[in-house]
Amino acid sequence: MNLEKNNRSAQLEALSGKLASAWLNHSLIEDLNEDELPLNRTESYLVQDLMSKQIGQLITGWKVGATSAKMREMDGHTDVIPGRIFKSVTYHGRQMKLPIERFPRARVETEFAFRLLAECPANQAPWSAEDLIERVILHPAIEIIGNRHVLPHGSKEQKSLMTIADNGGGIGFVFGEAYADWQDLDFQNHLIRLSVDDIEPAENFLGELRGAPLNALADLINHLAQRGYSLHVGDYVSTGAATVPQPFQKGSVVNADFGKIGSITVQFG
Repeated sequence: MNLEKNNRSAQLEALSGKLASAWLNHSLIEDLNEDELPLNRTESYLVQDLMSKQIGQLITGWKVGATSAKMREMDGHTDVIPGRIFKSVTYHGRQMKLPIERFPRARVETEFAFRLLAECPANQAPWSAEDLIERVILHPAIEIIGNRHVLPHGSKEQKSLMTIADNGGGIGFVFGEAYADWQDLDFQNHLIRLSVDDIEPAENFLGELRGAPLNALADLINHLAQRGYSLHVGDYVSTGAATVPQPFQKGSVVNADFGKIGSITVQFG
């Protein structure tokens, strides 16, 4: 039994090493075998944690996907999908120019993000949405999403577990300027115009397809507390896709207009 456990630990550590290497080299793993894949969420979180350690970079916060029950049902997830936001791919500002080489085979999506103004220690969990209202400020955000692996023949469950292991599908983030008067926003019906070049603007996820951002924040903080992680002043949390992800290429210009919340323009060169 101990030998079996040791073998499994070695397999998961090897997978995390492959993912970390692909992250650092901006490459893609195309030859995963079924016995390498995580069998449950616990194994996926372990691989993600090991991947982060092997990448060895500071983080600026966390992302969380699959924040609405409807979206989880559609994509085959059983819970929220967390991932780290690494400092090396955290950008701030309304207008950015980013290197396309850093983001191969990626897409962009808009998200509502919060930045923490106060500590949220794990030992004070569970946190409710109401507990967090005065502890955060809102930022419009663009997430750059993608995987370091392909799993064309995997089941929905296998793909979900590998997405978690692969840093929740998160590659990078652009955070716009803070917006202070957010408390009365109707987040689930707030329209965002996301366009890439001259392509038709992306469809919005609205209503039950869009998770409630403050609830998503509380869910993530409580999830991380169970894994022993606390959130700190200055950390970002991005709360799930608000629009359908869009592909881009070298030379593409991405415009994200959040209305009164703000806007972000990103050019990939």
